[in-house]
Amino acid sequence: MRRSSPAPRFLLAVILGCCFRVALADTSPTQPGAAVPTPDESLLGTVEVNGSSESLPPLPKLALVPIFPTGAPDSIVNLVVRRDMELSGQFDVLPDSQSPPGPFTRTTPIDLPSWRAHGAEYLLRVYAQPSASDPMKTDLVGEAYLTPRTAGAAAPAAAAPATSPEADASPPPPAPEVKPLFRTAVPTPTRAVRSASHELVDRLLGALTGQPGGFASRMTYAETVGRWRRVFVIDSDGFDLHPMGPVDATALSPTFGPNGQVFYALSTDFSPFQIAFGDLATRVPVAIPGSVMGLVFSSDRTRLAVVSMVDGRSALWIGDRGTLSTVDVPPFANGPVFGPLGKIAYVAGTPVQRIYVDGKPISPAGFMASAPVFCDTPQGLLVVYTVGVGSGADIIATDTHGGGLRRFTRHEGANTYAACSPDGRLVSFFSTGKRGQGAGLFIAPIARPWLAKKISSDVGESLRWARP
Repeated sequence: MRRSSPAPRFLLAVILGCCFRVALADTSPTQPGAAVPTPDESLLGTVEVNGSSESLPPLPKLALVPIFPTGAPDSIVNLVVRRDMELSGQFDVLPDSQSPPGPFTRTTPIDLPSWRAHGAEYLLRVYAQPSASDPMKTDLVGEAYLTPRTAGAAAPAAAAPATSPEADASPPPPAPEVKPLFRTAVPTPTRAVRSASHELVDRLLGALTGQPGGFASRMTYAETVGRWRRVFVIDSDGFDLHPMGPVDATALSPTFGPNGQVFYALSTDFSPFQIAFGDLATRVPVAIPGSVMGLVFSSDRTRLAVVSMVDGRSALWIGDRGTLSTVDVPPFANGPVFGPLGKIAYVAGTPVQRIYVDGKPISPAGFMASAPVFCDTPQGLLVVYTVGVGSGADIIATDTHGGGLRRFTRHEGANTYAACSPDGRLVSFFSTGKRGQGAGLFIAPIARPWLAKKISSDVGESLRWARP
């Protein structure tokens, strides 16, 4: 059993693990008698609570046809679509109670004026049906409708009484068939209906908003369990939370790599941290010295950034898995992350660490900053990160030059480790806040962060969000 300098290496790992956690406001002295001044929190601005200051339009109202389920796949796809649409922040999703009189099936004629009269501007009907080509598969069908702005023309004047029995017996003309604005089908193995339902949501969002959603994705993070730190993976809606890797080792900095595998830094028996991936913790040899304290892949999984620690000093390495080169960075560089157009952000500096993009600091001076992530939003490229505020921490965003500062959270415990959805419209983060929904993992629309919703009660670190 390998135990090369166990105590120093283990203490180093623990110390760095604490340093790479959220950096709360640092009031510790840099030298005897000299303290770091407390920064002015007003520089971070306030949190908008309803969008009125930005003149945001009201969210369009969307309803889902509450069809009578014919099996478990029907129930699952309807539950997932409703939940994802609520999390998306793109619509005000109406409750089933605000529906016209039913019952509804997958073939019930759609009465769009009636839905409009009940408040719906958009209408979705989703259901599952057996695949016509494979008995082991199911087709998930989604239909999107736009309800008319007016309830229709006025009713015609009463006709003269019929003069013959034949006229009395004639049936009314059939209502015109209503065709969906958009229709799609996602074939899937029946055992994978839930995950395929997220893909259906992404297609429906693309049809309704002009940009596909990012719910067909997963998150990964590290969390302390007993005396060890383990890797966890969770679906974008908080479902299917499960651990990964060994139960008796310490894992750091999980990230999604090639083939959708989860890579992380792992130490067993107090040995130096090495790169591993998957449930079996398969080791990945890299030709760099020291102990690996952090790693991240680019979004296309072709580039790798690694932070290693040698003799108490950190080094940032960037390249592919076979060829890594050191980068000239300020002291104590950590937390690298790739962005579009070759950009890279990281945390560095002493005694107060700041966010750097392409070698230049962008986070507000005086505030301890950590855990940057690029969010390529419909409104432009943002860098979202954590800043220490008093005894807590908040999530803020700026552009890549440090301008346009925007605050997402305020004084709700420690809000840390932001991650951005693949479509750039949502941000997730951990919060230790005790009010409202309580501590846990949250998802918030970047354009409307006050609509944040908790998807899990876990509070971890080093959160990443990506498609498989």
